[in-house]
Amino acid sequence: MLIGMAEIIPMEPETGNADAGIQVNPFLILLLTKQTVYMKRFVLSIAVPFCAAATSVAVTVDTLRTRQLQGVEVTSLRAGKRTPMAFTTINRSNIAAVNMGKDLPEVLSTAPSVITTSDAGNGIGYTSVRIRGVDPSRINVTTNGIPTNDAESSQVFFVNMGDITSSLKSIQMQRGVGSSTNGSSAFGASINLQTEDIGGNPYVGADFTGGSYYSHKETLRFSTGLLAKCFGVQGRLSNITSKGYLDRARTQLNSYFLQAAYFTENSMLKFVTFSGKEETYHAWNYASKYEQEQYGRRYNSCGKYKDDNGNIAYYPDQTDNYRQQNYQLLYNQIISPAFNSNISLHYTHGNGYYEEYKAKAKLKKYGVENATGISDLVRQKRMSNDFFGFVASLNYHPTTIFKATVGGGWNKYIGDHYGKVKWVKDATPAFVPGSEYYRNRAWKTDWNIYSKAEWEFLRGFIGYIDLQYRHVNYRMQEPSDDWKATPSTEIWADDSFSFFNPKVGVNYEITPHHRLYASFALSHREPTRNDYQDNYVNHLKAEKLTDWELGYKYSSRVFSAGANLYYMHYRDQYVLTGEINEIGEMIASNENSGRSYRMGVELE
Repeated sequence: MLIGMAEIIPMEPETGNADAGIQVNPFLILLLTKQTVYMKRFVLSIAVPFCAAATSVAVTVDTLRTRQLQGVEVTSLRAGKRTPMAFTTINRSNIAAVNMGKDLPEVLSTAPSVITTSDAGNGIGYTSVRIRGVDPSRINVTTNGIPTNDAESSQVFFVNMGDITSSLKSIQMQRGVGSSTNGSSAFGASINLQTEDIGGNPYVGADFTGGSYYSHKETLRFSTGLLAKCFGVQGRLSNITSKGYLDRARTQLNSYFLQAAYFTENSMLKFVTFSGKEETYHAWNYASKYEQEQYGRRYNSCGKYKDDNGNIAYYPDQTDNYRQQNYQLLYNQIISPAFNSNISLHYTHGNGYYEEYKAKAKLKKYGVENATGISDLVRQKRMSNDFFGFVASLNYHPTTIFKATVGGGWNKYIGDHYGKVKWVKDATPAFVPGSEYYRNRAWKTDWNIYSKAEWEFLRGFIGYIDLQYRHVNYRMQEPSDDWKATPSTEIWADDSFSFFNPKVGVNYEITPHHRLYASFALSHREPTRNDYQDNYVNHLKAEKLTDWELGYKYSSRVFSAGANLYYMHYRDQYVLTGEINEIGEMIASNENSGRSYRMGVELE
């Protein structure tokens, strides 16, 4: 459990009120340790002078225009109240109410059909989200319209985006196939993240949270507001630390978010960068019922080995270490009252490794030989990757009865996978610590174009059509992580996939508060690296999903409720076999399942 938040907000960043003064919110709770209290006093003592200085700056800005410019980059991907699909939008105030240091999936946990999992057991560290029972590799995530999923696994590792929740303006989750988006395919849902605006006024703020299992979060926030009515800088520094619910499942997350923007009357140029650095102790193995009965519910077998005396010990450096750096350059243009456009360039670099103790390992697999051929060793599996490209859209909204969007994007991924042997218990004199035992590379190119429109063809009846063409090329060298005397650099797999993904629907506004909708959508998904590697097959089929939705929604200023029925029919779905690979991940069969389905009712 995480409780408590204390903050100083000299000026509300979302408003354009130039007369706003210092606002000091009362502390909600006394934090749990003396160390945290001392830190709070220190930060408050240095924050208040900055807050006071900030009140001397007063500008008058067109806040509505500024917000419109800062939101253009995501309008092409988001659903509106007349779009015939099931979606949930979480605004800034609702995000802040639950932002106590847990990872982003925990913010979504109260939405319909959402299940979250946490390796450490308390929502900090490696967490994931399943929607409608669909695993994370089939959920599309974008940040400011830019693809966020890892190109090879198709997953989003939120542990690499520590405290990103503190820098979000809103989140929209479209369940099912949803509308056309950039990046990976959406089978279970698409999640669109929009980062916060710079705001019209300057501020400095500090947030503190503490809770169970020595968990705590410290966040420093600041903004210059709009300087000379056209320029601003805003940012955040964060630290999140926890020992985790499970034994040794500790987490250390350090991150920052920084953006700078230049505004004219009709355009905005914004540079956004955010970075996350994580260190987590492995908690991948999951305790069986038998193990929990023997060792307790918090038992974690990762890093377990026997020392020279035959006693049970745990390797202290059984950790995952990764740093991810994101850069985005966003240009938004209001062309006329009816037209606006955006183009965004992006680049992401990731680099890291996980280290683990392997007992009684076959040394031949690691390119090491000795008399017995078996020894305890410590290995590191490393990766370094680059992801870059652009997305763009043109939005046309001439009247209240019609709007249309044309958009798309192109993205390129280059990833290196390699392993090193750090230590061998029974090593020969010829062994060199840090020797490399495998290396391979993968390339992936993904581009798409889409066009979507909403048209009120009869009073209260809004038709929706959304057409997308997506092309994927995935090339890789042999993905095996076993040592080979003469490793091959030839291309082991080179598969291309072309997908046509249509979506149609109708929304009927019975009254301003009541609406009915129905939709049909088709989506395809290419195989992931795990699909190739676990099955060791160099050509696999793509999955196909047909999604039917029927729903009702009531909404007013203070209350909303709804029901949604869905039927999702699969062709050639990859189904889990029950087997587990060497790092605890479930293995899917390379034999496509033929036909399968999932169906359900969602209430909210």
